[in-house]
Amino acid sequence: MNYRLLLLIIGFLCINCSSVKNPKQDDTLIVIENKFSEETVSWFKTKGNGTIKGVAKFKSISNDIKFGDEFRIELMPNCLYTEERLQNIYNSKTSGFVYVENGIPKFTPDPKGYHDTIKTMCNANGEFEFNNLPPGEYYLIAFMLWDKTGGGIMKRVKLTVGDIKTIKMINF
Repeated sequence: MNYRLLLLIIGFLCINCSSVKNPKQDDTLIVIENKFSEETVSWFKTKGNGTIKGVAKFKSISNDIKFGDEFRIELMPNCLYTEERLQNIYNSKTSGFVYVENGIPKFTPDPKGYHDTIKTMCNANGEFEFNNLPPGEYYLIAFMLWDKTGGGIMKRVKLTVGDIKTIKMINF
């Protein structure tokens, strides 16, 4: 009888310890309270003379450092919807990073217009550049995923007329 109880306790501990090492992805939808308005971010579609450039490198949970031309950078306009959504992902409205192993949240509503971003790829050295940008507040998101690891890095950037900003998107 004691042998069975001991096996039950060991089994219970093994199950709980394994769930700590590999966090379960939560399928719960996060409800965004702020509405997304394409009118509010219409400035994002205009041309300007600003530039955001930089470098993106990511260190995984297992300490592998990756960068290069297989990684995508997205630029999106700042608005209350975006702030709230990124706050839920990165626990910040200004900068942060997350690991893919910690789960990828799902949001509602998830308007199509939110995903209408400007995208570019890094070069072999992890460098990227966005040109002809109008003044405004932006979010840069670096997606650096490989072999079921990696993650994302986020930075908020403000451009004035003719600004050239150089940004490091590095989590180490």
